[in-house]
Amino acid sequence: MIRSLSRFATLAGLALALHATGCAPVEADDGEDSAAEEVAAGGAVYVRVRHDTRRCVSPLCGGYWVSRVNQRTLRCVDGASAAECYVAEIDWAGLRLTDRALEDLQGRPFILRARIAPKAYGPFGTMGSLVAVEGWSAINGAEATGRVHRVVDAHRVCVRAPCPTLDAFRLNSTVTATLTAVDLTRVAGVTRSGVSRGTAALGREPGVLVAGDVVTAAGGARTVTASQFYLRVSEGVSDALYCAADADCTMGTNTRDVASSADCYCRACPVVAMNVSTAERRARAYQRYCAASRETCPLFRCVSPPPVACVNHACAAGSTR
Repeated sequence: MIRSLSRFATLAGLALALHATGCAPVEADDGEDSAAEEVAAGGAVYVRVRHDTRRCVSPLCGGYWVSRVNQRTLRCVDGASAAECYVAEIDWAGLRLTDRALEDLQGRPFILRARIAPKAYGPFGTMGSLVAVEGWSAINGAEATGRVHRVVDAHRVCVRAPCPTLDAFRLNSTVTATLTAVDLTRVAGVTRSGVSRGTAALGREPGVLVAGDVVTAAGGARTVTASQFYLRVSEGVSDALYCAADADCTMGTNTRDVASSADCYCRACPVVAMNVSTAERRARAYQRYCAASRETCPLFRCVSPPPVACVNHACAAGSTR
């Protein structure tokens, strides 16, 4: 049994070997989608931000320009799609970082999982506010080129090389790939300590965000040579918990998603905090797939559920603020 010890490809020679045997991109699908499909998918998206340097009265100027990673357009607060959307501010509360940690995040390139929400700004009207729910910090200030994937070790065991033990999920897309290696050493200016941190993060969920296109060698080995990589600094808020106000939250009996009858389970008392849209979606799926199985479930005697509130954009049980 061969466990691919070279799966992280921290040796610079790997890239030279691939170049010598001939590499070609393996991601022919460009993975582009429309802003309408972005809305239909729901939830937060991965974005980059840059400061607005225009000089005019705030909040009309001085905020941020937001673009969607790996995609050409983003849906703005007014419903229009554009390459970049202007937001007057970034709401960092969902990251739940200390002031020092937030300062460190802002001190180098970063990627956020976030959503643009409308916010009233008095006489200036309604403008966009970027609500961050997850943060990823670049290992240094090097420029990122190529598509960005979330890469994590699946810990597969192979009987022969090359061993595709890494899973790569292209951000803001349904495109996935299996990789034999990721070379983190080619990031400009990266330190040995930085490579070690990235290698360690690859070995556990949620992995590492890696900028660089997937290529394949003649022998079938697939790899990414990173131009930049990002480590997660905040677990953030899942789409199932996201909220803007207390009214968005509820205590649910459907504790997980159901996609077929094989996923059915016996619902108990309302013990899990979630947002209302998630509770309604799970209830519809449970009714569709699990109506027959409910007859075999025991009856539970439930007490009143604890209060639920929206705290830092996350529905939380037992909280009255």
